[in-house]
Formats: sequence, structure tokens, C-alpha cells
Amino acid sequence: MDKAQTDRMSEAPATPQEERAARHLRMLARAAEIQMEIMEATRTEAVEAPQPGADYCKRIAVVAKSLRQTLLLEDKFANHRDERRKAAAKRESAQEDWHDLRVKLAMLAAAYEVSEDDEEVDRRVAEVCERVERPEVAELIAASRPEVAVAALCRRWGFPPEVERWLEMADEAMEHYGFIPPEDGEDDDPEDPPEPRPAAPGRRKPPDTG
Repeated sequence: MDKAQTDRMSEAPATPQEERAARHLRMLARAAEIQMEIMEATRTEAVEAPQPGADYCKRIAVVAKSLRQTLLLEDKFANHRDERRKAAAKRESAQEDWHDLRVKLAMLAAAYEVSEDDEEVDRRVAEVCERVERPEVAELIAASRPEVAVAALCRRWGFPPEVERWLEMADEAMEHYGFIPPEDGEDDDPEDPPEPRPAAPGRRKPPDTG
């Protein structure tokens, strides 16, 4: 990961999942502090004002066990958050590596979704495949962020400007064919990564009603 990617990660707003994880970590940290305070108070009482019949060793052992469980849970939450961040960074890096393909698939998804029948799909997909290879379009894609390129091409080619939807469909296709890792980070990491090539989505088959 280069410095620019690291800077984007540090500047990006926290997601709801990250905010919830951070809140849980704060709660666990505070719980650990309280348990330490209980142990200190128990030790102080045992040394300075012991109560008859009080089993201070047992009290401390119970609190110590609870503290260990709290610290283990805190460590688990922290590791899970780090894994999610690494997975997000890996996915973002792959999206950048396959930037051109991602934009092309987004435009193919738009062409597919606005078509009413197979004949129109074939025509629109062929048009998109031809257009994205034009020098001026290739230059636009290479020089622009995916959102900007897709929005511009939607305006230029008369597609609905549902940029986020088209990019999500492109990501689904790229994830399915192994170009980018899944969002949950559970990647098989194949030894032979696929070669980039434009791929036109096929028409969905109607359900088999018997």
C-alpha cells in the first residue's frame, strides 16, 4: 500500500460498523479500568482494614478472572477491526489496479439494465464495448475517478446517472470472477489472477416454474 492510500484511509470518515466497534472497545477499556479499581480497593481493604471472615484472595481471583476475559474480548475486537481495515485496503487497491475494467463493467451494467429485451442488450453492449475503446473515452477513464468517469459517460451515452448502482454491479461481477477480494476479506487468493478483459453481462434466465 502506498502513502496516498494510507492517507486516504486515515482521512476517510468512519463507517457505522467502525464507529460501533470503537464504542465497544471504549466500553471494554472502561470495564477493565473498573475491574482494576475493584482489585486495588480490595487490596487496600485487605491491608489497611481487613474485615473478619472476608476471603480477599478469592475476591481478587474472581475479579482477576473477569479482567482476563475482558482483556481477551478487547483484544478480539481490536484484531477484528484491524482485519476489516486490511480487507478494505486490499479491496480498494484491487479496484484501483482494475480501474479501467471496473468502469467498463459499470457501463455494461447500465446498458444491460436499461435494455428491454435480448436484442437490445446485444446492441447496447456492442456499442459500449466499441465506445470504451475509443482513445478519448479511454483517456477520460484513465484520468478520472470511477464515479466521475461513470457519471460523465452516463450523461454522454444517455444512461440513467445511477453511478453508485452501476459501480456496485461492476464490483459484484469483479468479485465473482476473482478480480477483487470480497468485502468480508475472505479471499482464496488464487495463484493465477485473471487477465483483464471486458465482459458483457448475460441476460438473467427466468425461473424454472416446472
